[in-house]
Amino acid sequence: MKKKIVLIITLLSIFMIGCTSKTEESSLVEEGKIALEAHKYSDAMKLLSNALDEDSSDEHARSMYMQAMRMINVDSYKSKTNYKKAIEELEAIEKIKNGSQVIKSEASNELKEIKKLYESQKEAERKRKEDAKTAASKDAYKASQQLTKYEESLREEEEKKKQEEEEQLNNNQNTENNENTNEGDNQTQGNTNQPQSTEEAPLVQ
Repeated sequence: MKKKIVLIITLLSIFMIGCTSKTEESSLVEEGKIALEAHKYSDAMKLLSNALDEDSSDEHARSMYMQAMRMINVDSYKSKTNYKKAIEELEAIEKIKNGSQVIKSEASNELKEIKKLYESQKEAERKRKEDAKTAASKDAYKASQQLTKYEESLREEEEKKKQEEEEQLNNNQNTENNENTNEGDNQTQGNTNQPQSTEEAPLVQ
């Protein structure tokens, strides 16, 4: 009889321990869910991680853990305006089963807003590229015009220098011709001024 009483007490103890453990596990999952839906993602991950340590087969806890982790990633990507990556994380949250429906709904709504921001970002980037291309074209045209003007000024300087050289050469030739003319006139004048001989040729007898 005593053996039966001891066995019953032992079984009741095991049952009570099991119930207490299950209650604690459920409490961790519930607290994790509350933290998750309050957007306290780091706290939610800690609580849900402890719940998974107690019961690694709890898919509800695992799904909410993944939701919390990905929502942290979403906030990080948003702060860096990396909307493409944020969209990928939100789409992944939408596909998670057995998680918090509140977080799933919030992720769907946020996904719409982030997609709009991403489209605006892409449009702004496209416009920046077009503006940069236009500015580059204008700069290239301006540089081409400046180069053309510079080449024209060089040609004008060369022509001017060539004209000056030709004028200098002509002046030198004119000066030389004048000097030669003056020298010839002087020689002619010298011959004219020479005295003629007064001696007469002897008459032939």
